[in-house]
Amino acid sequence: MPNLNNHSVEQAQLSWLQSNSGEWSYFVDDNLADSDAFSVPEQDYIWLVSQATATHKVSGYRITHQTIENYIEQLAGTEQAIVFGVPDENKGNAIHAYVELSSTNIELSTFSKVINAKLAGCLGEFARTDVITFVDEFPVAKNKEISRKILKSQNIKINMLNNNNELVNCS
Repeated sequence: MPNLNNHSVEQAQLSWLQSNSGEWSYFVDDNLADSDAFSVPEQDYIWLVSQATATHKVSGYRITHQTIENYIEQLAGTEQAIVFGVPDENKGNAIHAYVELSSTNIELSTFSKVINAKLAGCLGEFARTDVITFVDEFPVAKNKEISRKILKSQNIKINMLNNNNELVNCS
């Protein structure tokens, strides 16, 4: 299991570009963190900047990360959990969960199924996680909000425009 303690706390804002054809591209723009004025390089794009929010829209349902985290933390063998949504073209947000275990004697594939069964049973099928990662320790063990931001920024696919204005996936 990875130890995520050594990652930077600095964050760049996540942005979305939508073309006239309706295609969405997600990318991290380090320049937005220092700038109050935005300029759109392409006329055919709408530029949206995300904000940190405690709710996620998943398959048409709104849910808070705290609700999902609480259900995961109720399971025996779980020390703590961090959940966040990552933009997904089909669901709105894909649910990503990081789980710190209190015991290393747990079969991870079985426990992943148990987590999803618990979420589906308590909240509904839409609440199943898309990705579950088991870790030894969170980046900032005492502060879930900072850990959530670090982990979320590591999970977002970065798309950038090359010199020919073609999208290049740099994840």
